[in-house]
Amino acid sequence: MPCLSRLVPALAAVLVPICLVAAAPAAAGGYTVRQCDYASGNGHHDFTWRWAGNPTIDQYAGSGCGEFGLAARNSGGGTQRTYPSGAYGGWFAYAPEGTVFTSFSGAFGVLSGCCVNGMATYAEATQQPDGQGGRAYLFQGNLGNETWGAPSGVGGPVGRTWSATASGFDAKRVGFHMACGPGFSCSQGIYGDLRLRGRSFDFTLRDDAPPTVGEPTGTLVTGGWVRGERSLSFPAHDHGGGLARVEAVFGVGVAHRSPSSCTEVAGRYARLQPCPAARAAEWAVDTARLPDGGHGLDLAATDAGGGQTLRNVAVYVDNGAPAPPDPVAVVGGEGWRATNGYELAWSRPGGQHAPIVRAHWRACPADGRPGNCVGGSSDARGVDVSGAIALPAPGEWDAAVWLEDSAGNGDPTRASRERRLRYDPDPPSLKLVPRDAAAPGRVSATTSDLSGVVAGGIELRRQGSGAWTDLAATRSDERLVAELGPARLAEGGVYELRARAVDAAGNVAVAHSTLELQVPVPAWVGTPGPAPIFHGAGWRPRSDRPRPRSRGSARVTMTARVRRPRVRDVRRLVTAGGRPVQFRGRIGRPVPRGGKLLEVQAHFRGRWRTISTTRARRNGRWRFRYTFRTSRWPAVYRLRARVPVEAGYPFSAGASRPVRVTVQADRR
Repeated sequence: MPCLSRLVPALAAVLVPICLVAAAPAAAGGYTVRQCDYASGNGHHDFTWRWAGNPTIDQYAGSGCGEFGLAARNSGGGTQRTYPSGAYGGWFAYAPEGTVFTSFSGAFGVLSGCCVNGMATYAEATQQPDGQGGRAYLFQGNLGNETWGAPSGVGGPVGRTWSATASGFDAKRVGFHMACGPGFSCSQGIYGDLRLRGRSFDFTLRDDAPPTVGEPTGTLVTGGWVRGERSLSFPAHDHGGGLARVEAVFGVGVAHRSPSSCTEVAGRYARLQPCPAARAAEWAVDTARLPDGGHGLDLAATDAGGGQTLRNVAVYVDNGAPAPPDPVAVVGGEGWRATNGYELAWSRPGGQHAPIVRAHWRACPADGRPGNCVGGSSDARGVDVSGAIALPAPGEWDAAVWLEDSAGNGDPTRASRERRLRYDPDPPSLKLVPRDAAAPGRVSATTSDLSGVVAGGIELRRQGSGAWTDLAATRSDERLVAELGPARLAEGGVYELRARAVDAAGNVAVAHSTLELQVPVPAWVGTPGPAPIFHGAGWRPRSDRPRPRSRGSARVTMTARVRRPRVRDVRRLVTAGGRPVQFRGRIGRPVPRGGKLLEVQAHFRGRWRTISTTRARRNGRWRFRYTFRTSRWPAVYRLRARVPVEAGYPFSAGASRPVRVTVQADRR
């Protein structure tokens, strides 16, 4: 197998094509044939009757392969005849194409009556099928009168043998006949009778034509690595004695043989071409019976004489799935990601026969939910990486890889160790929650997220200002918590809150809210003494206010009214904690669709401080009710309404003229 030895070292790296080499046939073989043997029931013969001249020398009626065999006789008795020189009639056998006779034997006999002159009997072997060329006689002339004349004949048949060794040539024709010799004029009387008989023939033939093996086909010889059960077929031909058998033999000893249906009697060939001239061999080959690797396969055709022709085929077998890839890693790491795109990479396993051509992957939810797994394959770069993996839903997934080789071996049970893929495309859920009355200085936000919040904070700024202040929030129990501080609580006002949360996948969430810090009006403000119950005032902007943003400063008016109760209700109202005062007014328009925020401010400790807020309607009007705390002494308060800067309101900040409110002392 020179071709196989030349290709096997490259098996682990490349696909190797089938290698076909037509080997030289074996030396010519020979075979023997037995025919026309009544003792063994062999009625086969390949003799043909040939004759020439007129009148004819005839086949004897009833000639066959019984006790009296094949026979020839002169023309029927009862007439007187003259035969020309060279007239003959007899039985001849011809060697098949590609073969020659090297020996011939038979049992012959002659029954000779009276009145036949010049006619002789012959058995011969000739070098040419037409009788020309070399000629050798087994006998010439009579074998003896009345020899083999009846089943219980006095002499019985006489055996005669011809051999190429003795004659010096191989024969293409053998036979026996009656003939009128050359130069004679042969005749028979009215009672003339001459008969020649032969049977129990033995032939030895040499087959010089080697068989041929055609191009093999089938899935075993596709040109690459194969596995499992495969088909194999090839044609074979022989022009000599025919094909005795065809077979496929592997170098490791596994063989598939198919003998031909040759013509045999009693274990011996019974025809000169005993076996079929053409065969089509077909087998199902179980490659699992072969070791993995490259193998030499001989396709053989053997003829009847034992001559054999081989055709060599290289077959590459791999029935084992590739080993699990190891180590396997997630390209870019196993952390959480906001984008849906993953890839696994590994090193190729060793000990492989057929090259790896494809990688398969499977990803399943890490919580073990059944029926939700997804998978795919890659054969572009499948020997080293999985190709792009897209997960069907956010969450944690466990992914594994198994490999397939060019023979089609791939076993999911030989998958790699699982690797974790984490996918979270959504930002955290983030919400600022209302302050707890029990902890007015604390602000907080709730958070929740698939991958978990890993960073966050809360910031604060006074409404209308530009700079944010970080409140140094802490994270605990899915909450962000920060403290405002005593100074900010005492200062009061309207603030904007902003919370920010970042999850493990890098998603960011931001939540906004407005915070109103109300500062209670002190019990003692201004000068004690009698004062009007309410006082109205107009509006005039202060000189230190910002310049208008578009259409001037916001115009604000404010009035206050106390609804006096009936006399019998005064004591109960005062006892309840003071009389409610209603403030109202109007701001400049246009007002945003959702209204406009106003700040109600009181002047104490040397500056204006916001004590509450309210909103103006679309028509610019607003209302606000406030109940002052009771005191044992009269108190005077100065209040005003202020319009801060706000998106959607096309004015700069403005404030109303102060309103003085005197609260009577509680006389209880």
